[in-house]
Amino acid sequence: MVYALTQDERRTRQQIDQEFLTQIFKISDDLFFYKGYFLPKAHFEVGVFWHKHSLKEVFSQQTLKHIRQNNIIDVGGFIGDSAIIFEKEFCDKTIYSFEPTQENFALMQQTLKLNHSTRIVPINKGLGAQIETQEIAVNTSASSILYSVGGEKEQIHIITLDSFILENNLKIGFIKVDIEGFEMEFLKGAQQTICQQKPALLISIYHSGKDYFGIKPLIESWNLGYKMRIFNEKSHPL
Repeated sequence: MVYALTQDERRTRQQIDQEFLTQIFKISDDLFFYKGYFLPKAHFEVGVFWHKHSLKEVFSQQTLKHIRQNNIIDVGGFIGDSAIIFEKEFCDKTIYSFEPTQENFALMQQTLKLNHSTRIVPINKGLGAQIETQEIAVNTSASSILYSVGGEKEQIHIITLDSFILENNLKIGFIKVDIEGFEMEFLKGAQQTICQQKPALLISIYHSGKDYFGIKPLIESWNLGYKMRIFNEKSHPL
């Protein structure tokens, strides 16, 4: 199958090739650099470091101000890449970054040290619908509870966002969720927090048809007045 890019998409791709990829530098085997950010592996995602999750395109200035003045929940923290962007550019409070796999969590701790992070709290747990132990298929940024993606299996601890917020008495302004198809389970365990605090939400829905067609109606059923849109940052013209 051949995919034809639009003119805007071709322009964006050219800019990424010229202005993003050329600015990633290898310092050593376990140290890489891009415009003020350090990572312990060469995994600078376009959506994170170039588009910066398109937060300035998706949210109003009023919402961005609300995000900045409150804590952030980063669900699917991977190696801390999103968290360091949030800390430096979008949040004056604390970022709680949840990453359940051992390898990614260890890399996240390295990332936070490399970037001298002081407002990111790494948490070696996943978030879901209930407190339990689950098996996850480990595959770097695509590690998944629901899908077998090859590689090793690992037992991970799952808690709910509602229990975490209640235990720590936190005020949340923004939640970013990208957990390879487990988003619906996360929402079931975060309903109380979302209904009470109405944080801005950025939720991946592309992992399955169930998510694509089901997440929006689920949130709408809570009658919170959210304005929702589907946004494809990879094709968004700069």
